[in-house]
Amino acid sequence: MRWMMSIGPLKDKVFDEARSLLSGQVKILELGAYAGYSSIYLAQTFGSDVQVTSIEVNPDYVRATRANLEHAGLTDRVTVIEGSSTEVIATLDDTFDLVFLDHWKDLYLGDLQLIEQRGLLRQGSVVVADNVGELFNAEPYLHYVRGCGRYTSENRSAPIEYTDMPDAVEISVYQGPT
Repeated sequence: MRWMMSIGPLKDKVFDEARSLLSGQVKILELGAYAGYSSIYLAQTFGSDVQVTSIEVNPDYVRATRANLEHAGLTDRVTVIEGSSTEVIATLDDTFDLVFLDHWKDLYLGDLQLIEQRGLLRQGSVVVADNVGELFNAEPYLHYVRGCGRYTSENRSAPIEYTDMPDAVEISVYQGPT
């Protein structure tokens, strides 16, 4: 089965919730851009004070995302970096208020741990992980964010984009190193 790789209209509401947890200028790190739907949505939802850094490994998706951002007039708010998430994260030195995990699901845990090791989170940073329902085998990631003592986490049920198949989104607020 194939489905549209987009956060979709039902999961968009999670970002409204995340927005309520943050104030002022917001820096977002997005892992997995696909065609730029979520980059555009985040830039529009968080307004003119947002800066989104989106990492995408697939060059075709990078081109599509950049074209869609240009069309939407949001190239000043979103930077798209082509490359593997793990390699690019290792080069970042900024802190992020929101991290959106929506790339290869088996990379969620390792990439989040690398983000922590690199000091890219501040106390109160929000991590949103899409597609953490049973179908995606997200147990190692969920076990970590729920049990490591660095996050308070809540799970939101929502179907896979544009289907009625069950899925979920995990919202985790970083409490700082333990």
